Amino acid sequence: MEYRQRPAMGNSLRFKVFFSFMLLTVVLLAILNTYPVSRMRNQLILAREVEMRSDFGAFSAALESASAFDYETAATALSILDVGREQRVLVTDASGRVIYDNLKTSDLIGKTALFSEIIEALSGKDVFRCTYNIEAFNYRTACAVIRDNTVVGAVYAYQYDSGSADLLRETREEILQISIAVTAVTLLFIVTFIISLRRRFDRVLAGVYQVQEGNYDYRIDLHSSDELGIIAGEFDKMSDQLAKNESIRRQFVSDASHELKTPLASIKLLCDSILQAREMRVEDVREFLGDIREEIDRLTRITEGLLYISRMENGAPMDGICDLTHTLVRSTDMLQGNAAQMEVEITYHDLPEMAYVSGNPDMIYQVVFNLMENAVKYNRRGGKVQVALEVRDDQTLLHVADTGIGIREEELERIFDRFYRVDKMRSRETRGTGLGLSIVGQCMEAIGGHIEVTSTYGEGTCFTAYFNNAPEEEPFEEEEGGNS
Repeated sequence: MEYRQRPAMGNSLRFKVFFSFMLLTVVLLAILNTYPVSRMRNQLILAREVEMRSDFGAFSAALESASAFDYETAATALSILDVGREQRVLVTDASGRVIYDNLKTSDLIGKTALFSEIIEALSGKDVFRCTYNIEAFNYRTACAVIRDNTVVGAVYAYQYDSGSADLLRETREEILQISIAVTAVTLLFIVTFIISLRRRFDRVLAGVYQVQEGNYDYRIDLHSSDELGIIAGEFDKMSDQLAKNESIRRQFVSDASHELKTPLASIKLLCDSILQAREMRVEDVREFLGDIREEIDRLTRITEGLLYISRMENGAPMDGICDLTHTLVRSTDMLQGNAAQMEVEITYHDLPEMAYVSGNPDMIYQVVFNLMENAVKYNRRGGKVQVALEVRDDQTLLHVADTGIGIREEELERIFDRFYRVDKMRSRETRGTGLGLSIVGQCMEAIGGHIEVTSTYGEGTCFTAYFNNAPEEEPFEEEEGGNS
């Protein structure tokens, strides 16, 4: 079998799944490589800010309370508070002139240090700033020294922190290594998953193509419980149903062809007989024409039955309410002539005054009429047909029993098949089409009921149809039905 062209790569579901997985992986790895490092950097800066503001705020307060504001006072306060070991610390007067520097070799003492942080501190603000590059953190803080509500100086601290930068860089590298490993494992997983998914999709597509080519025996058999397994299982069920429908269709076409061919052949034979006869009495011609009419009537009954079945299969309305008692009595009246010819007696006793059931009235009429007509057709001369209604809480049962020829046990399962006839010789005599019980079965299924049959071969048959009772409301007007 030639496979159909595969979709373009950009339209392939496998490509879309692969691309989605990879995009998700890239996004997650990008977040993993940026957010933790950024968060860690911010935490380091915040921690150092809190530490430096606290330390040098205390140092500034000590200078504010000291009696003198000079080099010795600053050095003593810095030593007592034990701060500034890792920072460069400057103390300036109100003009920005450096009066203290903790760097032993400093040459700034006595000079003006107008750093931006010192300028802001001399205006009465506390300042903290940090710049970061891959090599180090550069922390700067400054706070004012205030006496009697007057800024008399400023404290400035600077720290170059390469250790934290190294830690941050190592952390970033470790995360990158982990990301590379995760990417490799994820890529391997995605490729394995896509290959497995592709194989399973190919099996499903192969099944679709096989069924499209008419091979209804093909089965996917994925044997998995995921969505594809469910789809494959439903597909196999669909294939089973299609195979069954195809078998029914072929049998139907064969049976219908045969059933239509027989009366047509009879009509042709009778017409040829009339045409080939040089001389024929009027009585013989009338007899031949009568036989032709009977065959035409048979063709009409077959086509009407097939059309009725087709209407049901194409969505004929199923809803409605029907008085089963009235339908039974009317069907009995319609069949009295046929029953009299067969010397069959139709009896019913103690019928309820009304028995409203749910369903299309025309379909219900078809059920009742066809069951009773079959009971008359396949009865014995002098036989009986007994009809009864049994009203229950939620259902009403129609019983149609006859004293006819009965049905063999092995044939009971097929009596609702189209064109199936238990006694073909008897059917020719009664002009049966083999569609009556098929219509009955489909009508009962359509209106939500069901039908059962029991039979003893040679003694008789009883059909029991189960109808759902109608709700307590005004019934719809019944439609007039006809015989199939």
